[in-house]
Amino acid sequence: LRHMAGDADALAPLDGAERHAALALVASTATGRGALTAAIDALRQSLDGLDDALPDDAPVWRAIAVAGNNLACSLEELPSRSDAQVAAMLMAAEAGLRGWRRAGGWLEEERAQYRLACSRLQAGQAEAAREAARACLRVCQVNDAPAFERFFAQAVLALAERACGDEAACLRAREAAATERERLDDDERRWTDDDWARLANDAA
Repeated sequence: LRHMAGDADALAPLDGAERHAALALVASTATGRGALTAAIDALRQSLDGLDDALPDDAPVWRAIAVAGNNLACSLEELPSRSDAQVAAMLMAAEAGLRGWRRAGGWLEEERAQYRLACSRLQAGQAEAAREAARACLRVCQVNDAPAFERFFAQAVLALAERACGDEAACLRAREAAATERERLDDDERRWTDDDWARLANDAA
């Protein structure tokens, strides 16, 4: 909070993983406040020089994962993005995946792959989006994920296949998403409405 308020010396006592984690927390807080430029800057600083040799239980990985995911989501939701914001959105989504691979289990990794696929779609990177969507689905298949998770994997894959121009593959993934959605109870199904509407609009 002192750092966000402009205290240039607030992080001075911190070094190594503590500093990286603190900057990731700054990024999350700034994202929550809608201060996306500050969030982008903080996340970029947090990632700068981050050592992959740090153990999986180091708090920095979860902080990076949460910050990356939240920032990517917020940038995806903008009605339009500058080139710099597109680059930041992809950086954030990739950071989220990097963090969850260290701090989470298969569920968090699967959802991070979904987020990365969505960000890549927003960036117009159809082939890369399909790669992330397929990775998301593979994690679901290997871990016998429930229908709720499989729906989102198939839904984003359908959108990626459509963006790649493969209508047949898009239809197969869309039908698979519909099958998974039918298996959900009403409470779960309502969380799929936005993605399902996107598929319906594409189909139209």
